Amino acid sequence: MAVTITAEDVTGYGITAPPPVIDGLIILMAQADACLDHNKVPDDVQRTLKLYAIGHMAALTSGGQIRSQSAPNGASRSFAVPTGVGLASSTWGSLLKSLDKWGCVTGLLENDQSKPMLLSIGPGSRRLRNVSNG
Repeated sequence: MAVTITAEDVTGYGITAPPPVIDGLIILMAQADACLDHNKVPDDVQRTLKLYAIGHMAALTSGGQIRSQSAPNGASRSFAVPTGVGLASSTWGSLLKSLDKWGCVTGLLENDQSKPMLLSIGPGSRRLRNVSNG
C-alpha cells in the first residue's frame, strides 16, 4: 500500500510553505500511489520521492530557498532563486528526477510540451483533451 505523507512529514523535512499549499501538494502526490504500488516501490523510497516533489514545488512557489543569513543586527538574508526549466529548476527536482526511475512522481510534475492540448468550448465539451491521442 502506498505511503501517505502528512503535513508534519513535510515540515519536519524542512520544507516551508503555507498550510493550504502543503495540503494541496500532498493531495497531488497521492495521485502517484497506484503507479508506486504497481512498481513495488519500497515505502522509504516512496516517502523520499513524495517529499522531494513537494520540496521542489514549494521552492518554486516561495521566494526561493534561504542561501545565507546574518543578524546581530546587521540583518541580512539572501535567497537562492530557482533557475532552469522543469525539475532542473531546483535541487529538490534534480534529486527527484535522478531517483524516480519509475516516472511515477516525476510524471505528475513534468510538462510535456511535445503533446499539444486542445480545450473545446461548447455544450458537453468540458474537458481537456490530448490532441495527439484524439
